[in-house]
Amino acid sequence: MTVKCDTRLDPLRGGTELHFDFYRDGRTVREFVISNTYKVRSAQLKDSGNYTCEVRTASDIVRKMSDGIYIHIHEFFPPEIKVTPSGVIEGDEMMVKCDTRLDPLRGDTNLKFAFHRDGRAVREFGISNTYRVQSAQLEDSGNYTCEVRRRSGSMKKRSDELYIQIHGKDVKVSQ
Repeated sequence: MTVKCDTRLDPLRGGTELHFDFYRDGRTVREFVISNTYKVRSAQLKDSGNYTCEVRTASDIVRKMSDGIYIHIHEFFPPEIKVTPSGVIEGDEMMVKCDTRLDPLRGDTNLKFAFHRDGRAVREFGISNTYRVQSAQLEDSGNYTCEVRRRSGSMKKRSDELYIQIHGKDVKVSQ
């Protein structure tokens, strides 16, 4: 997350050195420095709040405070695992999907998805959020989870377990 404090300096005062201070909910999060940018490398829920900045001249003769802007940090995701169809019969195609509630404003975030059955990987991390089994077999039954991570690996979350039962085909006897 990057918070920037923009200010316009009179062109006649072009050589004036400015210092910037950033606040969240009235508390200093960065002391006066020359850079007008405050960066949070990995924003967390605790970084939500009302942000303001103060700019002053190096001589401390002029001080100005910005209006506040509220920044709400959303939980990145927890993923949710789903299966279609809901009742899988032996031989059917089964699609296991890993849904995230990714904020549309963060659509540029590169995610990778992995799928596990009974604690063992059935598909390693890849860009598709769907694990497909073309012809489900009884041994495909089990507790499934999906795991989502940023491509950089800086954040990773796992879904709750979903038990998927593959049902056998009904055998009809002809007379």
